[in-house]
Amino acid sequence: MNESTMDCFTSKVSVLLLLLLSAVVLPKGNCRTHSCNENDQSALLIFKHHVVDPLDYLSSWSDEKHCCAWKGVQCDNVTGRVTTLDLNNQYLQGEINLSLLQIQFLTYLNLSCNSFTALSLTNSNYQSLVKPSNAYANFSSLKYLDLSFNEDLQLDNLQWLSHLSSLQCLNLSAIYLESQTNWLQTMAMLPSLLELRLSMCRLKSISPSVKFVNFTSLLTLDLSQNSFYSDLPYWLFNISSDISHIDLSSNGLRGQIPKTLLNLRKLKSLRLDDNGLTGPIPDWLGEHQHLQHLNLTENLFNGSFPSSLGNLSSLTQFGVSSDSLSGSLPNSIGQLFNLRSLYIGGSLSGVLSEKHFYKLFNLESLVLLSAFSFDLDPNWIPPFQLHEVDLRNTILGPTFPEWLYTQRTLETLDVSSSGISPTNADRFWSFLANVRSIRLSNNNISADLSNVTLNSAYIIMDQNNFTGGLPLISSNVLYLDLSYNFLSGTISNMLCSRLGRKMNTLYYLDISHNLLTGGIPDCGENCRGLTLLKINNNKLGGEIPPPMDLHKNNFSGNPLDISSFKSLAYLNLAENNFSGVVPTKIPKSIQGLILRGNEFSGNIPAELCSLPSLRILDLSQNKLSGSIPSCIYFNGPYSILNYSLSDGAGTIESHLKFSFLYYLGGRGVEYEGGWVLGTLDLSTNNLSGEIPPQLFNLTRLAGLNLSRNHLVGKIPSNIGGMTNLEWLDLSNNHLSGEIPAAISKLMFLGLLNLSYNDLSGEIPSGGQLDTLTLWSYIGNPKLCGAPLLKNCSEKVNEEKVNHEEGSNDSLNESLYIGIGVGYFAGLCGVWYSLLFHRAWRHKYFQFLDNILDWLYVFVALKLNKFRELRASSR
Repeated sequence: MNESTMDCFTSKVSVLLLLLLSAVVLPKGNCRTHSCNENDQSALLIFKHHVVDPLDYLSSWSDEKHCCAWKGVQCDNVTGRVTTLDLNNQYLQGEINLSLLQIQFLTYLNLSCNSFTALSLTNSNYQSLVKPSNAYANFSSLKYLDLSFNEDLQLDNLQWLSHLSSLQCLNLSAIYLESQTNWLQTMAMLPSLLELRLSMCRLKSISPSVKFVNFTSLLTLDLSQNSFYSDLPYWLFNISSDISHIDLSSNGLRGQIPKTLLNLRKLKSLRLDDNGLTGPIPDWLGEHQHLQHLNLTENLFNGSFPSSLGNLSSLTQFGVSSDSLSGSLPNSIGQLFNLRSLYIGGSLSGVLSEKHFYKLFNLESLVLLSAFSFDLDPNWIPPFQLHEVDLRNTILGPTFPEWLYTQRTLETLDVSSSGISPTNADRFWSFLANVRSIRLSNNNISADLSNVTLNSAYIIMDQNNFTGGLPLISSNVLYLDLSYNFLSGTISNMLCSRLGRKMNTLYYLDISHNLLTGGIPDCGENCRGLTLLKINNNKLGGEIPPPMDLHKNNFSGNPLDISSFKSLAYLNLAENNFSGVVPTKIPKSIQGLILRGNEFSGNIPAELCSLPSLRILDLSQNKLSGSIPSCIYFNGPYSILNYSLSDGAGTIESHLKFSFLYYLGGRGVEYEGGWVLGTLDLSTNNLSGEIPPQLFNLTRLAGLNLSRNHLVGKIPSNIGGMTNLEWLDLSNNHLSGEIPAAISKLMFLGLLNLSYNDLSGEIPSGGQLDTLTLWSYIGNPKLCGAPLLKNCSEKVNEEKVNHEEGSNDSLNESLYIGIGVGYFAGLCGVWYSLLFHRAWRHKYFQFLDNILDWLYVFVALKLNKFRELRASSR
């Protein structure tokens, strides 16, 4: 065959292949342009009608396009019928209308991670669009249903689920199901169910006495983080299916693990952690040859650690902890050659040798939180390469373990409270430079950090014996805690240095409780990303520095412009010597602003009203005057410093330990975590005027303190709208009128102080008010009713009572004079010292408040008793 013939043959083959390809492809192309089924489209539009769509995600759902082209909708390529609806995490709100289940061939429905608040089966306005008329006729096609994490969604009826005969996967996690007592029976009516997830549903009944439930196909059961508080249920161990995954963690379960667990021979994963299970850890657990994941941490097991668990050769993840376990860890644990994660905590002790790690070839995470000590050859090379090591509270010291230097893949290291100190400083810091997250807290490491360069993303080295100047930090460092050491010198090198061309990317810096001196330099753009700086309890001084936690130093002067610190979230200038007006140039990112205990004067600036993220505002113990602005805004999200840190290799948010000090009801509270409600403290100033009603519209305020001012007028009647209020202090003002009855609606109110005003009328009752004492109301002589001793019925006869008591004026006058003289003498005795010592002055006035409260009650009791004696003698 010559070349031209070959070319011709090749051309013919190509054409033939193109024809064959067209025959396969063209029908699919035609179906894609084919209009979707009318019933399917009608059902989708009914659903959309009940949805609130703030981001306009469903804008494509219109008649201009057929429904197969709508966002989140997928259709069968041949029939054009809707088979999939996936609207996961689209910020949708409103109502889920189950007209969706009228879509005959719908097999996959995912509405998870939205903000739906209701679910309905029918809608009379659109009933004519729904075909066929039988509401449940077409339910049988659905195989996957996920409504999870619609946290405001409450389901009062689960019966509709029983019609989903083909359903294989059901996820209702984080939906409110507290009222569902028969949920188990409903789920058992789903014959095809393979996976059931009801985590965080507030379920209370697990029907522990039921012997059998007809789960014939179930493979995965997740009931974690509910509130069962019962024994493990009988039915769980009689399931006829080959169930392989069970999660009952965080449920308050009690009792012992029954031996009937051996009935579940195909079990691969069992989570019973964070419960109250008791008794010994069963020896027979070692017979579960298929177990791959076993978590028994945070329980109340007693006795010894069974060596038979070393027979679970399939285990890849294993965790046990209990404060009642005794003895040591058996050598057999070293036989688990498939193990990747090992977690042992609680009260175990003893010595660990190389035998405990002999065959752990695949181990990646080692967490030992018991008082173990180690007997390892200095030249021992482990059979594993770890990513995570957590040996806090073990006995590692005094030298840093040599075997740790062999771990070349280490990302996280925690050897806190283990009594270590490095022997070779150069080798130690060089090794740590390659570890992404390190925690060395509460050890005995004595090292000069002046010539050390830190490189890890997350570093906690507080409560050691570090000396010298602050270390240099690379641009990789995001979080650094060097508090409670003996570091000295200035902080300019750390904040202002630039290693290479990259700027400092530090988010969080805690160097409090050291011996640092000097001022704080303005490092320009180099530290603009700093969100929290804690340098309190040092010897810093001078003019006003850049922001953050600077309380208890010797700063003075007038605030500078801090608006250039674009990421600033928390500013604490408390208990310094600042004067002048409250700073007005504040970044919009500020969430916590604490200026308590200074000499600020003037009005509260209106600029504070334009801070959309503000959660905590404390201007107490200053010299502020004027009225309270009505525009202060606290109704944003509940978070404080709610951010994650990332260095490009993933986030380290789970390690972030953020803490700060704020004042709750006059008491300092150390807050740790990522979520907090708002607090507003304007107490101990010279504020005047009325309380603006708008202040009581702040529904996300947890604490409000306006005490010790010169406020007048009535308590606003809309106080009942502050649904999250936990403490309220309006004492020592000039407020008048009745206490609004709406105050009884404050269901979380634990601290209320309305004392020393001019309030009148009957004290409201109900709700949290019934738990309060008379100390909340004393100093208001016109108030009556419980818990005060003054009965409101006496008010009707007040004039008559006053006349009857006229003959006892001399007795009462003698009593009051005696009390007054004693009080005045005591006051004069300390007045001189109070004038010249501010801390004594604040504490003494608080003491006087308590004395006045006691005297008021004492006098009231005496007068009441005298009245009773007089009445009985008549």
